[in-house]
Amino acid sequence: MDEGPLRILVTGAAGFVGQHLLAELAGRFGSRCEIVPTARGAERGYAALDITDAEAVRAVLADLRPTHVINLAAIAAPVTARRDPGAAWLLHAQAPAALGRAILSAAPECWLLHVSSGMVYGRSGLEGQPLAEYAALAPVDEYGVTKAAGDLALGALVSEGLRCAVLRPFNHTGPGQSDAFAIPAFAAQIARIEAGLDEPVLRVGNLSAKRDFLDVRDVVRAYALVVERCAATAPGSVFNVASGTAVRMDEILGMLLSQSSRKIAVEGDPARMRPSEVASICGDATRLKAATGWSQLIGHAQMLGDVLKEYRRDLRR
Repeated sequence: MDEGPLRILVTGAAGFVGQHLLAELAGRFGSRCEIVPTARGAERGYAALDITDAEAVRAVLADLRPTHVINLAAIAAPVTARRDPGAAWLLHAQAPAALGRAILSAAPECWLLHVSSGMVYGRSGLEGQPLAEYAALAPVDEYGVTKAAGDLALGALVSEGLRCAVLRPFNHTGPGQSDAFAIPAFAAQIARIEAGLDEPVLRVGNLSAKRDFLDVRDVVRAYALVVERCAATAPGSVFNVASGTAVRMDEILGMLLSQSSRKIAVEGDPARMRPSEVASICGDATRLKAATGWSQLIGHAQMLGDVLKEYRRDLRR
């Protein structure tokens, strides 16, 4: 375990995951860690950094000389990547490759922790077994394809000396996630119904898919543990971050509804229906557990309850 001083540059830090990661890093490493959070635009509390601007990235690296870079910069939702594939290729594939090259030239001792996605496995999930890191990359959409391309590009740079670990989280949610995603969308509707703002009918999309969900706080703890263990990590290592269990979306919805005192009907909404080429997908995090001692601490009931509580609080403000 590395006990020396740390300077961690976090790209995409203003997003949903970034806010939880900053809290985890500060709590875990305390005063021995300088955290430099960045965001694409000028936002209060964040240094402005556009990861697609290679020269700006190189200049920041040369100036800061970070010990670690955690790359969270990404398009959050697959539907957005589908609408703007050019942006997805730039942000998920070209920019991470340029970031890796910039680290090699400006801060070669720095570790890059690149956050990818379990969606790179795609059709490999059709076998129904938890997917380990050696499973074939078989993405089914623009989001997964571009994420896989970024992983491969960074893998090639490892042979040139890049100190890089790729993190592949599967589905995760928690307080602060946009209601553009399924679980917050359910919670937002339930909160509005409880407040008497909407009729007691919850409108949903496809509930037959099975997904591997973790709480975002467990996910960012995994990222911090990898930072902590970099000295003992082989460059090019890939770590799945997953529970190992796929749960049907209708079960997830049922757990949320059980936390409401209101009787709420459920109706399908054609506008929310998105066919899924992968009916079930979940990850095997054995490698992460062996390398870091990570384990899932937050169960589905708490995860869902905390999302619902936040939407209730938002309506009372």
